Amino acid sequence: MPNASDSIDTVLFDLDGTLVDNFTAIHRCYSEVAVELGFAPKGYDFVRAAVGGSIPVTMRKLFPESVADRAVELYRAKFPAIMHEGLFVYEGVEHLVRGLHARGFKVAVFTNKEITVTRKMIAHLGFDGVFHGIIGTGDTPWRKPQPEFTRHALEVLGSSPSRTVMVGDSPFDIAAARNGGLRAVHCVTTGSHSAEQLAHDKPDGIHSGMAELGRAVFGV
Repeated sequence: MPNASDSIDTVLFDLDGTLVDNFTAIHRCYSEVAVELGFAPKGYDFVRAAVGGSIPVTMRKLFPESVADRAVELYRAKFPAIMHEGLFVYEGVEHLVRGLHARGFKVAVFTNKEITVTRKMIAHLGFDGVFHGIIGTGDTPWRKPQPEFTRHALEVLGSSPSRTVMVGDSPFDIAAARNGGLRAVHCVTTGSHSAEQLAHDKPDGIHSGMAELGRAVFGV
């Protein structure tokens, strides 16, 4: 890929596993739901690997279909009270995001996390005013990797696919970028998937973390 500053003006960042680690709260919330529904909770690593496709998709990976809708309701009710437990920003994230912003890039959060929770989390972390857009599920009927959702994100930002890069940690992010015709998609291995798993879907780059990605792709 050519130097990003030569051809790119917009960067869409996934949230969980890419910008932040929220898996402690996610696992705790799921575990409370499982106990309430009469199931023995699955382990942290199993739950972490299931995250990425929005709450309804994740709950259907973790519970039988017969109770999945109820699990979604319970999870949504419980999560806001514990959403900041164990939350942290990955190394290199703040430097990259603020650096891109300072250089005139449009930077945005583009996530399958529900939008109300996402906005509260971004504010809690002190990123108010850094992102030009925060796009999550709930404001529209779509989720990644549906092409309509990627097009919606670009419309919110006034950006074109040919000048936009997606940064994520899962096959959902790769497919969202490809389905939306984005210029490129780069992945980090800080989230739910290993480099070997990500390589199966052929992103433009796989990086150990945001600091490495920033240097390699954006020179930041």
